[in-house]
Amino acid sequence: MRAAALGTVAAAIAAALLVPTSPSSRLLGDGGRCPSGSGAEIVTRVQLPGRPGFLLLRDRTLWVAIASDQPGGRGQLARVDARTGRIERLFRLPNNPYRIAYGFGSLWVTGEVRPASRRFAGVLRLDPRTGRVLRVIRGPVLLGAAIAATPEGIWVGGGDVYAPGHPNQAGVRYVFEIDPRRNAVVRRVRLKATTVIDLLAEHRSLWATGWGGVVKLSPTGRVVFRQPFYGSGWALARASGAVWVAQPFSGTRDPRTQRRARRLLRVTIRPRRLTTVELEVAPGDVDAEDGIVWLGVNGLARIEGRETPPTPQTLTLDVHPNRIAAFRGGAWIDELGTRTLTKIC
Repeated sequence: MRAAALGTVAAAIAAALLVPTSPSSRLLGDGGRCPSGSGAEIVTRVQLPGRPGFLLLRDRTLWVAIASDQPGGRGQLARVDARTGRIERLFRLPNNPYRIAYGFGSLWVTGEVRPASRRFAGVLRLDPRTGRVLRVIRGPVLLGAAIAATPEGIWVGGGDVYAPGHPNQAGVRYVFEIDPRRNAVVRRVRLKATTVIDLLAEHRSLWATGWGGVVKLSPTGRVVFRQPFYGSGWALARASGAVWVAQPFSGTRDPRTQRRARRLLRVTIRPRRLTTVELEVAPGDVDAEDGIVWLGVNGLARIEGRETPPTPQTLTLDVHPNRIAAFRGGAWIDELGTRTLTKIC
């Protein structure tokens, strides 16, 4: 009864906070025609009212986390028509958003809050039509940024907290499953092989990567695949029977071992094989769709997933990717250090 009452109070407070704002953007281009003549052109650029962060592409909607100018400040969430680039709605959030997942008819948002707004510390469950906060889900260990949705539940990586002198017990070595019917954490899984920097849902299974390797979890949280490596997996994607991992650092979680790296890893599942692609600069985000891998690396590069050896082809486009959301035939890019969304196809 007490938990339900608290949830109702949180929802009421959030309803007062989350008043949809009028879209404030400028659409540059031709409305997003795809495919273009060359298959690799800038077809649309969208000016946003703030600095974009993580992207989530679902069907014909692109969700964009827009950061606050202040740490822990209130950011926004933009709903963008993925065909034209038109901003349909902007919602103010009670947190500074990190990442977004969609599942069970709701948006799930991780983020940072100020001490004065601790009632919103956790995973926010939002109504995608209105932006209203339906619930705030908290966990036994501070929940972190990475989040993904499977048909069974919502999975969240643990926060980067630990008892002094015990770095292997850090929260980032855990993933937590949220039951959307109970709006509560119902499972905690400790990953010995890796920390959790990025999560990716694949049907009922879950992929995780971070310092130490990449693993695949069953719907019950059992590790069914593990590929260790010496370094940090920063972002991952699935294409052509392989997992693709951007690796900007070598070493372990111990800062004394860490060095800058310039690698893209292709981990083939069957047969198991680890292929290292050396790059000219450290990679950023990676995403894939329809057998094409898109990589942020000194601009934007594209890789045919089945090509051996995999060879990134840097596109001669004036883009500087921060985050990438791939679709069949192209990708949406939020540009590093700007307020710009760019559509490539």
